Amino acid sequence: MTSIAILGLGPRGLNVLERITAYVCNGYGSQPVHLHLIEPGVPGVGIHYDDQPDYLLLNTVASQITMFMDPTVKDAGPLLPGPNMYEWAAGLDDHRYNQCTPNCYLPRRLFGEYLHWVYQYLCRRLDRFCKVTLHKTSAKDVIHRPDQTFSILCDDQTEIDADFLFMATGHSENYPDERDRARIQFVENNRFRNRYLQYVMPGPAPIHTHFKDVPPGATVAIEGMGLTAIDAIVSLTVGRGGRFHRNAETGELCYKPSGDEPRLAIISRSGLPLSCRAINQKGASDQYQARFLTADQVRHWKMTKNRGELDFFNDIFPLLLKDMQYVFYTTQATKLYGNSYAHLLGEMLVRLGAEATENLIVNDCPGIELFRWENIANPIADSALDNPDAYRNWLVTFLEQDLHEAQLGNVSGPYKAACDVLRDVRDNLRNAVDFGWLSPESHQQFLKKFIPVMNRLAVGPPVQRLEEMIALYKAGYLDIGFGPNPKVTFSEGAAQFQIVSTTFNEQQKSIYADVLCKAQIPKSSPTQDRSALVQNLMMRGLIRPFTNGNVEVGGIEVDDQLNLVTSSGESVPNAWALGTVSEGTKFYTYIVPRPCVNSTALVDAGRSVTIMFRQSLRPTQSEQGHEPGKLSATGA
Repeated sequence: MTSIAILGLGPRGLNVLERITAYVCNGYGSQPVHLHLIEPGVPGVGIHYDDQPDYLLLNTVASQITMFMDPTVKDAGPLLPGPNMYEWAAGLDDHRYNQCTPNCYLPRRLFGEYLHWVYQYLCRRLDRFCKVTLHKTSAKDVIHRPDQTFSILCDDQTEIDADFLFMATGHSENYPDERDRARIQFVENNRFRNRYLQYVMPGPAPIHTHFKDVPPGATVAIEGMGLTAIDAIVSLTVGRGGRFHRNAETGELCYKPSGDEPRLAIISRSGLPLSCRAINQKGASDQYQARFLTADQVRHWKMTKNRGELDFFNDIFPLLLKDMQYVFYTTQATKLYGNSYAHLLGEMLVRLGAEATENLIVNDCPGIELFRWENIANPIADSALDNPDAYRNWLVTFLEQDLHEAQLGNVSGPYKAACDVLRDVRDNLRNAVDFGWLSPESHQQFLKKFIPVMNRLAVGPPVQRLEEMIALYKAGYLDIGFGPNPKVTFSEGAAQFQIVSTTFNEQQKSIYADVLCKAQIPKSSPTQDRSALVQNLMMRGLIRPFTNGNVEVGGIEVDDQLNLVTSSGESVPNAWALGTVSEGTKFYTYIVPRPCVNSTALVDAGRSVTIMFRQSLRPTQSEQGHEPGKLSATGA
């Protein structure tokens, strides 16, 4: 009997389970299989816990989420039929969800229910074909034996033997860094003088669980302006009984407080919240097809350069920028002059260099606005930095303009359509930077200078959330006036955190906060990960951190087949790591699979499971002559 172990059964572990199910149910493998699923929580769910409140939403529309393969996923094995999240939700006996549209944003809790349903569906199909054992525990150590098999030791002292290993352990919980430790110590030293003093460091658990002891009237400073910060704001307003309503006369969204809210302030290095997602005008599979940063161009680089030679801002970024400009200009041209004109303009753009393109737009395309990356990467006007009031006024106007652009849609709106290019061509970008193709210096610049801007422009919250943020500011419950690079200090006298602005020319701004919330998802870092499993695997040399030269990028190192790489640099051919645990070697593993676009999460699972079956599980007679990646799509 062949033994397969999956460590962690969140979405990525579920992708692996789905691929194994498809193979086994299609008769591939002449010997019996024992599948060990090691997961302490609800199988399939990961961090999408079923006890989360419904006000915590996904930031991807329902029709663009799936756990099942489709014909666009290349060389991944046989197809197994199954619904995407929208199709599944529409079939529920619950009026809150069965009337949802393909473009609705569903609660994160419901995604957890979908994932668990997929797990149950797969296990029912597997029941006839192999033995499945669910171990409701965590793996804490793995021994790689001389015969290349594995012995897995679990928290409940269970020992599991496995011929193949898939590591899909998801988001990590890290040890506090030096700054965290100083803040924790400050709270410990001063809590007796301010019983509400608290430092919140969210881990994988939902952020609302950290605010139970925050009283009404306290001041909470939220460090970060991303999706975690938005969850914190919603938890401390809607989660405290506050309600949003629309003014019948003006249409403006307004906030009605419950009286149980704390006062909120939000800060970040950039001083800018994430831009909101545009109204979706694309189907589940509609994507802009790159004209410049193409898959062929990436293949050309890999044939003509060595790993570690690509320069992001010299080689890759100019082509990505041209794709964004192409969409920005042709979208405007379509609106102003019609499809034929836009098509002709597009044909010219693919043949022109940067200077000629700008001359064409300025001189021959009246009414079409120029696209300037610097205007969206660094949009803060100099006049906004004079004082906090100027900054607040500028920021509200900026956010209201972003709402307006979002309402135009991600196809019809030039600005949001251009920003959506960052999502649509992400696979080509990923193929260019994965597995250390950037030089170490360029990789560092990519992480520091490009990724924060890309996140702000392309992976933001639904329109609803940005509109709520503006309403909270106008109602006096959210302070947004600190500008870029505020400083967090300790006030021993007040027994509070002090938040101080640092960038204004005329006057500085300062507030005192009882609670400081670090609203940032922990970076995947094996050297900082508190997991006993990761620490033991590091100690044994079965894994190592991914570094590019002297730059520690993050995550564990895997080779281009997703196999673990040991401390000595050798690949482990029967062990794979997928998802967040390998974030660093792989770029942007946080996404959930999207149907009909050859989604990388599905590709990774399909590739690794296909390799496993090719290694040792030979096809039955009925399947002889078929390549594993080209098996029939019949179900069992």
